[in-house]
Amino acid sequence: EKSPGTKAFALTGSVKNTGLIEVPMGTKLREIVYDIGGGLKDDIPLKAVQIGGPSGGCLCINPSEDHLNLQLDFDSLKKVGAMIGSGGLVVMNDKSCMVEVARSFMNFTQNESCGKCIPCREGTKRMLELLTDICEGRGTMQHITLLEELSETISATALCGLGKTAASPVVSTMKYFRDEY
Repeated sequence: EKSPGTKAFALTGSVKNTGLIEVPMGTKLREIVYDIGGGLKDDIPLKAVQIGGPSGGCLCINPSEDHLNLQLDFDSLKKVGAMIGSGGLVVMNDKSCMVEVARSFMNFTQNESCGKCIPCREGTKRMLELLTDICEGRGTMQHITLLEELSETISATALCGLGKTAASPVVSTMKYFRDEY
């Protein structure tokens, strides 16, 4: 009701049918992945969907947090820590490493930082270093604590929208896929 009209999404990743789609706001994620996207390539199970572009969040598909029936609208996505953003929808199968996904998006965000404010310029750089350490097997519990602290600080103190949402992929993957960290 609060999100009328349609939305264009760039559907990509592990789905059989990738491309630019336009759906009514409120369409369920399940319909997009399975009806429009044709399901997953090689019938490997669905693990997650990253939505909203580089600053968006990852939605979890598992028995405890099944977002497949989530309606894609502004309010529903905000409740689970995601956003429509630029309309990117990256479908990931069960073989995807969610820490690597977060690292990849942080790498993009860090490169896009204009450098004007210290939280975004230095904070995203430090988050990328921590994520790289974890991906390369040098992670400790302190890395997770620092990622959580940096996420809060950057989101609260960055000057622009890029910085304020830069930590979203990290926050959502730590929330829904913490065991991978």
